[in-house]
Amino acid sequence: MAVSQMRVPTVVAVAGGVVLGLLLSSLPSLRPTPIRASAGDRFGESVVTTGPVMVRFDEGTKAAIPTDALYFLDYKGGRLMATIPTYRQTTKALSLIDGFEERDLVADFKLDLDTGPSPHFLMTTGSLGAYTEGWAPLYVFETTTRQVGIYRLQTQQTAGKASKSRFELVELQSLRRSDATNRGR
Repeated sequence: MAVSQMRVPTVVAVAGGVVLGLLLSSLPSLRPTPIRASAGDRFGESVVTTGPVMVRFDEGTKAAIPTDALYFLDYKGGRLMATIPTYRQTTKALSLIDGFEERDLVADFKLDLDTGPSPHFLMTTGSLGAYTEGWAPLYVFETTTRQVGIYRLQTQQTAGKASKSRFELVELQSLRRSDATNRGR
């Protein structure tokens, strides 16, 4: 009899705890904020961001391993530079950055610096899902002419083990205002 009397309060206490836990977890103010990493920053007239250019599968760890590109945008100079850091150990030193590929944003966006407004660029990387084999497009927005350019940085194998990066403009689009936006103005 003493054993069954102890089980009832224990069961009630556990059930009450579960119910109280569910109620407290449903309050948004008590839920922890998810951590989101940002792979970009800006200072003055410069912007830097990173994004994957390929993903390979490591059989040993059974994990996908992305390789990131590093992008630097100097919007006053109209230059976009990119590199794929690669771990290279020599007998003398460790090297990660070999060099940068460069794009002329003034030429890519067909800007007239003499008669047109001063350009203002923004950039971020994105994801296109399973169809891209792990590369993330780099979106570059020019806000004064309302254009967006989509760039891709690829590693190309050359003779032997050396590789060279190819930095290409994939697409250039004008941002059009929707009909609803145009009617309100």
